[in-house]
Amino acid sequence: MKNYSTVFLYLILACLFLACAENTDAEDPVLQEDFASRMEGEAYLGSAKSTLFLHGYEKLPSVDGEGSFSLAEVAGDSVTLALVVELTTGDGFTLGIPGIQIGSAWKASLAGGEFAIRDNGEMSGSVITTTQEISWDGHLFADKIFLDVRSKYLIQEDNITEGSIFLTHLELYRSSTQGGSSGNDCKNIVWQNRAVFNIHSGGVDMMSVPVCTD
Repeated sequence: MKNYSTVFLYLILACLFLACAENTDAEDPVLQEDFASRMEGEAYLGSAKSTLFLHGYEKLPSVDGEGSFSLAEVAGDSVTLALVVELTTGDGFTLGIPGIQIGSAWKASLAGGEFAIRDNGEMSGSVITTTQEISWDGHLFADKIFLDVRSKYLIQEDNITEGSIFLTHLELYRSSTQGGSSGNDCKNIVWQNRAVFNIHSGGVDMMSVPVCTD
């Protein structure tokens, strides 16, 4: 009788352990979805503010604008991200960054460096191209992104001298709606094909990016 009771007790404990493990997995967002699933279907849109430091130290007036960050293409574990900044002066920049997802994280390993988004949302990295050194630093949350992008000119481009630094701060919010209002205050978002600079190839690709048409 004592042996049967002991076996029964072990069975109960084993069932409780398995049930707890299943609940833990269901509640853990990292185990529940990969990076593409986190990003897919909903864009981040919001404000951008850029400042040019001519020669690296002469600060010019800041310029406001709009920005977006989205999933451009997914093929297996290959995931391309698109960052678009449009300023009120008509200037701005685009970045198409092909990388790979590693669970809920993402990484782009390029010839001149790398960009990464870690499991906890931390964004870091820098890449050197033939004309610029580009770095980003920020954080990807479930409902928003705070991101700083820094571009240092390695050669003169038009009136922008070598050594000049272009800083852009972005505050972007998820386009998903809760309670009838969008997190980024845009009521009508459409996806359009736009020419985006591919930082890997150095060329321009057509990518589907979100556009607010309010």
